[in-house]
Amino acid sequence: MNWKSSYRKAITFSYDDGNEQDIRLAEMFRKYGLKATFHVNTGLDAQHGTWKCSDLWVRRLNLSDCPEVYRGHEVSVHGSLHQNLTQLSREEIRKELNDDISEITCIFQERPVGMSYAYGVYHAIAVEEAKAAWLYYGRGVVSMHRFDEQKDLLRFQPTCHHDDALLFELTDRFLAAKPDRPQIFYIWGHSYELEGKQHWDHMERFCEKISGRSDIFYSTSREILCDDPTDI
Repeated sequence: MNWKSSYRKAITFSYDDGNEQDIRLAEMFRKYGLKATFHVNTGLDAQHGTWKCSDLWVRRLNLSDCPEVYRGHEVSVHGSLHQNLTQLSREEIRKELNDDISEITCIFQERPVGMSYAYGVYHAIAVEEAKAAWLYYGRGVVSMHRFDEQKDLLRFQPTCHHDDALLFELTDRFLAAKPDRPQIFYIWGHSYELEGKQHWDHMERFCEKISGRSDIFYSTSREILCDDPTDI
């Protein structure tokens, strides 16, 4: 289904790295009838890639737990080993993407159609390889503070981060809008930031405020950005 046949506004969330705090965040989204895309590094698991955010040690999920954690949401590519694609050769980029695609397909029984770029960086070759891997969208990290549709989906940029100072101002503007063209409110971040900065209440207030509106389509990146996700 193309959501634009019935709605003019859509909202979605996009979260990176596949860490333990995704459990709480994914459940929060389900509580409020919201949907998200979670971008995972399948070459790393709970035994690899631990790092510190504020005073919090961040740990990745066990891959075997991920299908239940992300139930009802989309799982998408973030690079098998979370490597900076701009520092790799074309062949290394291809492996970084295709290894992640293969593992996600195996674990979740559905081929991913998009990605978020590790560290939010990419260049022309990275975009070419994403397209060659049959990925339909690639998300960066530059806050646009707008809701307009974007034509170049492999260089897609979000509306804002969940900690953006303008988040609730943008929310009020989005909720009040009666657009004649499709508008997309696209929020991104890392769930461990909510734990490390003790911002869970902030996130829950936002979810409560944005949810339950009959004029808003709540779904994943796949269903909102892809014209006909059933064809992919």
